[in-house]
Amino acid sequence: MRVRTAVIADIHFDGADAPMLPERSGDIADMLLLRAVHRLNRFIRPDVTLVLGDLIDQGGTAAGIAYLERLRPILDLIEGPVIVIPGNHDGDPETFYSVLGRAPDVCDVNGVRFVPFVEPGDPDYNARRTPRDIERMAEARSGFTGPIVSAQHVPLFPPGASECPFNYTNADAVIASMQRHGIGLAISGHYHAGMDLVRAEGLNFVAAPALCESPFRFLEIGFDGDDVDVVEHALRMPDALGLVDAHVHTHFAYCNENMDIAKAMTLADRFGLDGLAFSEHSAHLYFDEPTYKRQGHLVHGIDCPTGARRRMEAYLDALTAAGCPPEGFALEVDCDFEGRPVIRPDDRAHFRFLTGAIHRLRALKQPNVDLSAASDEFLFLLERFLPAGIKVLAHPFRVFRRAGVEVPEELFRPAVDLLRENGVAAEINFHTNEPSAVFVRLCIESGVKLTLGSDAHNLYEVGELSPHLALLCACGHSGDLNDILIDPRRA
Repeated sequence: MRVRTAVIADIHFDGADAPMLPERSGDIADMLLLRAVHRLNRFIRPDVTLVLGDLIDQGGTAAGIAYLERLRPILDLIEGPVIVIPGNHDGDPETFYSVLGRAPDVCDVNGVRFVPFVEPGDPDYNARRTPRDIERMAEARSGFTGPIVSAQHVPLFPPGASECPFNYTNADAVIASMQRHGIGLAISGHYHAGMDLVRAEGLNFVAAPALCESPFRFLEIGFDGDDVDVVEHALRMPDALGLVDAHVHTHFAYCNENMDIAKAMTLADRFGLDGLAFSEHSAHLYFDEPTYKRQGHLVHGIDCPTGARRRMEAYLDALTAAGCPPEGFALEVDCDFEGRPVIRPDDRAHFRFLTGAIHRLRALKQPNVDLSAASDEFLFLLERFLPAGIKVLAHPFRVFRRAGVEVPEELFRPAVDLLRENGVAAEINFHTNEPSAVFVRLCIESGVKLTLGSDAHNLYEVGELSPHLALLCACGHSGDLNDILIDPRRA
């Protein structure tokens, strides 16, 4: 059986604003790991995950232990078996294990045995496998007939087979043991550039690049005996695409987790975006949280008689103070139960564009969901909402998924027609949502423009547009993204 392995290495969490090595993003390494973990859990779903050392920079210090403790709950989010080993920056292994736990001697996953090694370093950041660990290679084969993978921090490969400057000083002896005992794949970290798959002497060798260095990469490795394939994933978006995250929230959202306008803008740059637009919930600015949760703004619209909260000016001031350019000012405007946008007329002039959202349908109220009535209600709202001045329809059918019901695909065609007639773009949005490839394909075929939105409520989500790009690829689009996307900041 083919086993899919995720490999993360060299996180180098430091937290310093000015690291000694500026190419390392240790100050956001916890965020990088969280972003990688969520992508693994939701979209890659590996059978096992290897975290191969140098999780921190300051091993052996109180600060280093604190950083390990901050990484622990993120690692605990990984679904499925996880093997974590220390690297040369992680300090004393026993201290490391006291925080993150000791990796098992062997870990069997779907008929493949993973054997982690933690070994002393040699000069020039090399390593040496001890006689005891060479014995462990033989013990791993004893009584086991399936494929075996060796996992270590420092790269292992036949001398001369790679340009990687690091290796085991006794690599020949280690590789000879691999051959004797049928250990067909060695996976490592340590070399920040990463080492491409090396096939030599009947064995396979690969090293994962550093998560802490742009473009923030990790590996997905498929392994089935002698058949090995490696896919590289990057958390940073390709610069050449000039992507815009058109849906980012702020600390004004009641549902935000840790949003900060200035930090979000910095992250947009570090994650390869051309820009972003802050699209705060309009109702969160106009009404207090109890009124919002009671849906008073949906029943009565902008003229709801209770719970008024005037935060629009504070929102605009916060965007300005953070240095957000005017084209990044936006709102996510609710649609009330009569199809009216929840925004005061005199506030429209502050925003280059409005993203409209249908967050609730009366007919989807649990436990008596009426799907047919909900479909009619949805179209009723679209017919009134789309001509009301919005430029983008956010997460078009998420209201059905949030209610736990299947999205009625018969709505796709009339919704596309209404979007086209009103010149409104459709947003691709994966936040607690699974956009339909069928709907997106219909938009492309019908000339309805698209936007990409992370709908970030946590900073790690800013600019996470990889699934959006994968969906467009699955829809068959391989041309210029400018042909199908609009930059709402300039719409």
